[in-house]
Amino acid sequence: MKLKPIIILSSVLLLTSCVKVWNQMSELKPLEEYSTQNANIQEKNVMDAKITFINDKTIDGKIRGQKNIIYGFLNETSINKFLQIYDKTGKKEYIYFQLLKEITIKDYNGNERRFVNRGSEYKSLQENFYDGKIKWFREYYNNAYDGSVQIKDHFINEKNQEVNVGTFNSMKNKLKEITSSKPELSSKIENTSTFDKETVIRILKEYEQ
Repeated sequence: MKLKPIIILSSVLLLTSCVKVWNQMSELKPLEEYSTQNANIQEKNVMDAKITFINDKTIDGKIRGQKNIIYGFLNETSINKFLQIYDKTGKKEYIYFQLLKEITIKDYNGNERRFVNRGSEYKSLQENFYDGKIKWFREYYNNAYDGSVQIKDHFINEKNQEVNVGTFNSMKNKLKEITSSKPELSSKIENTSTFDKETVIRILKEYEQ
């Protein structure tokens, strides 16, 4: 049994049950108080973030995430359900993702990344990889058994048709499905062996042409 991930997941659940997490805009300070771009926050794992709230107010602030304990990259599930956000005094507060429209961060590897609120039917912010005729979102969640981060990809075309790619289906087949109005892409997708982020975005750009 993988005890370490289970301990980490249990710690996260304990944290969220012990701290107050704001879920109403009326509970927050004036949003300018969270504009802390130039503040010197002396805590580990702090990231710069451009945060847009559901009232369309945008601030440049700082948030705290968690790193993967082995590789040191961002654990996405540490920022997609609630944010640890700082005010100008350096005090940390917790807010639910439902109060956010989107956030753009620079992660621990220096990559700029955008996470968006797709509506009340979803349980967390989703990362937006591509925003064209076909939109590509990635959902992150924890495995209930060992706490590992799992992903589910969502593709939505210009007709608002959606296909999802999870553990038990094929990125290749789903890309052919979402791009079916351009059958000339089918053979190109079929002959593609690796579907990393750059390859998928290249296919989505070709769909635009």
